[in-house]
Amino acid sequence: MARPGVVADGETLTHFADRAGHAGEVELWPLAPSPDPAPHAPWTVPERNQSQTSARQMLADVLADWISEQTSGSVMLESKGRRLTPGDVLVLVRRRDEFARALVRALKLRGVPVAGLDRMVLTDQPAVQDMMALADALLLPSDDLTFACVLTSPLGGLSDGELAELAMDRSGTLWDALRERAHERPSWQRAADFFAALLGRADYVSPYSLFAEALGPLGGRARLLARLGAEAAEPVDELLNASLTFVQRHPPSLQGFLHWLRRSGAEVKREAEAAGNLVRIMTVHGAKGLQAPLVIVPDTAALPKDDTSIVWAPDPATGISVPLWAPRKEFRCQAMDRLREAVRQRQMEEHNRLLYVALTRAEDRLLVCGWQGKTVRDECWHSLVRRGMEALGAEAETFGPWPGEVLRFRAPQTIPAERAPPAATGRATEPAPLWIGAAPAWLPAPPPPEPARPMPLAPSRPEGVELGPMPPAESPLAEPLNRFKRGQLVHALLQHLPDLPPDERYDAAMRYLEAPAHDLPPGGAETIAEEVLATTAHPDLAPLFGPEGRAEVPLTGVIGDSVIGGLVDRLAVLPDRILVADFKTNRHPPAREADTPVMYLRQMAAYRAVLREIFPDRPVVCALIWTRTAQVAMLPDELLDSHTPGRTEAAA
Repeated sequence: MARPGVVADGETLTHFADRAGHAGEVELWPLAPSPDPAPHAPWTVPERNQSQTSARQMLADVLADWISEQTSGSVMLESKGRRLTPGDVLVLVRRRDEFARALVRALKLRGVPVAGLDRMVLTDQPAVQDMMALADALLLPSDDLTFACVLTSPLGGLSDGELAELAMDRSGTLWDALRERAHERPSWQRAADFFAALLGRADYVSPYSLFAEALGPLGGRARLLARLGAEAAEPVDELLNASLTFVQRHPPSLQGFLHWLRRSGAEVKREAEAAGNLVRIMTVHGAKGLQAPLVIVPDTAALPKDDTSIVWAPDPATGISVPLWAPRKEFRCQAMDRLREAVRQRQMEEHNRLLYVALTRAEDRLLVCGWQGKTVRDECWHSLVRRGMEALGAEAETFGPWPGEVLRFRAPQTIPAERAPPAATGRATEPAPLWIGAAPAWLPAPPPPEPARPMPLAPSRPEGVELGPMPPAESPLAEPLNRFKRGQLVHALLQHLPDLPPDERYDAAMRYLEAPAHDLPPGGAETIAEEVLATTAHPDLAPLFGPEGRAEVPLTGVIGDSVIGGLVDRLAVLPDRILVADFKTNRHPPAREADTPVMYLRQMAAYRAVLREIFPDRPVVCALIWTRTAQVAMLPDELLDSHTPGRTEAAA
């Protein structure tokens, strides 16, 4: 950069290397040549496409192949001690023109993850224009020109010949002709069914719903991607987002949405820092402040447009700048030539500052390339970089894709590599969902079947409660106290008494039971207190009612296809085992554990299954506490195994 004609007179340019000692490489490709025009006889129109590849397209294809090879996982970044990934690549262009779109398309065809252009005007995208034409035709089906555009678009699927045959010698509108003759050809029938289905809903649904139906159930997305390529997916998604934004602020009118979209000049801007492991393509202006391990500068042969036919000069009398216009060279005077030269000088200074910005975005590697235009001037970026590399003594090698030599300048790694966080290697990206489809037809696949919905299960109310006999309950006539109220009192005492010292529990129980609000019959308080204290004093239940025990513990888990949720009466998590117990009041205990009702066995088996998932390293011991007789039933695993939720469902 520090050469005459690049920096201003009297300006000193000094560059300080911030990462001296790290491996780096600068590479300059020869300009892609313009192809020779295909020969044909004068005054004839070619019958078919001549299949010419422009210099821009040639460079885009070769550059996409090179990026694909570099990011395949076989190239190392020596300064960072890891492999080069797609997220390490930054492509800087001077403008968002056809080359940038061709490079995006070429990268996607080769499976290279690419974020696309940093800015995208939504209404300029072909897929969006096809969708807007469809909406215009739905609003006014008698507009033959718009309807013909829909028919020959990927949405309609008709060829030019089919459209011509349908349009000629018709008596009414093109839509009327299609409806009358749709049965003659399958392609006409598909186009008629597609348009008729949307026409019947255009006045009743929001723009988003209409576009979603056209793209999804009616297959519009698959047809757009099959013809326009995978790069059409993002504009279509942004169109749907725009339709959602519109209905949040305006009435859901299709005509209003089209007017809003065309007038707004909707532009999609991507945040370069949020691109992830994707190749980034952006302008040099937008790259200020960013950097990347590998930077590619492909648009280097053009110069700023000379738009100095009008120049501004200050009026000596008033000091106000006035425009001076010279349509052709013969109309210019010396004063205007000096003004034009000053303007051109400022343009070139800004042009060279942009080159400096582009070159200094590279951390480790820099690739400069371009394509030939009508003329290649010495002031272009490619010529400046070439002269600089020749002055550095760069190595010259034969370039394979087209004639010319590639210049390379390398620096070895002389210090230890940076210890950066490991980056994703290779091309591992999230696969596209099946409903989008895949190239080349992009036919959507049906979604996978949804998993079975987990069924909620309350262990205290298990299914099949009618199985097995139930223990007999006390007769309401023999029990002066309501049995449900009695159960509440017993549960409350069993929950709170273990928090008190043993010698204070009886007095506390009596104070609680003798409260007037409980309205217990004579002798009822003593009976309940003795029953509860006998239960807490049981030798097998000491951990449950000790410091490790917890009362009313909520327990939730998923076992098989069942969501189990319940409230455990008493739980103790011990170093060597898990002890869980449930209280049974107002029931006489069975004579043997094997005679325990099935509903109780299922309840405890469900608790055990959830606790085994939580504590897989400790056995779970289950117990039923019959408070009426202060009897404890320790349920063996053999008795509960056949009632585990998952096993029970499998057996059923």
